[in-house]
Amino acid sequence: MKDNFLKYKKIGLMSILALVVIVSVIFYNAKGFKQLNKNNTESIFVDDDNLVFENGKEDKLPSQDSVNMSKQMESKLEDKTIVVEIKGQVKKPDVYTIDENSIINDLIDLAGGVTENADLSNINRAKKLQNHEMIYIADKNDSNNDYPQATNMENGSMDNEILVDINTATTDKLKTLNGIGDSKAKSIIEYREQNGGFKSIEEIKNVTGIGDKMFEKIKESITV
Repeated sequence: MKDNFLKYKKIGLMSILALVVIVSVIFYNAKGFKQLNKNNTESIFVDDDNLVFENGKEDKLPSQDSVNMSKQMESKLEDKTIVVEIKGQVKKPDVYTIDENSIINDLIDLAGGVTENADLSNINRAKKLQNHEMIYIADKNDSNNDYPQATNMENGSMDNEILVDINTATTDKLKTLNGIGDSKAKSIIEYREQNGGFKSIEEIKNVTGIGDKMFEKIKESITV
């Protein structure tokens, strides 16, 4: 009787031990599968809000707005430069890309400066440059110095008209302007001598006898 009891007791203990082992194995396998599935799922996933999940970490992709803003900034930077050409008596005549707020003197410096024969008497070095403008520095030994000092080629059109610099032009040169006779030419010269020259072409309207209508006739033919 006692022997049978011990026998059944051993069988019961072995059954319980086997059950514990089986449950442990099942639990371990289930946990490992769950972790593996989680790793595979989180390895790489892209959702509709431009989020990237990689190895459980979240990174944001650049949005369309930020891309557009970056392109706009690049465009603005490009717009801040102009393309101009300088010819004649400079050391490095060429086509240059320069800051949009540059003046003729800046372009001369960029071209290595003027030569010994440069004639700057008809050049306003403080004049602001325009996009696609051409600056010509004449030779002081050249008897024909009527070469246009500035040529503007905007939107593909070339304007070869010689501009009259109202700060340096003589009476005869001013009289070549539409509607400007001897009296008005002398008034222009008198005004610039009294006021230290013209700061802009619009200032010529301050000269006696030159109003808005006259200015409209000559504004495309003058410069400062």
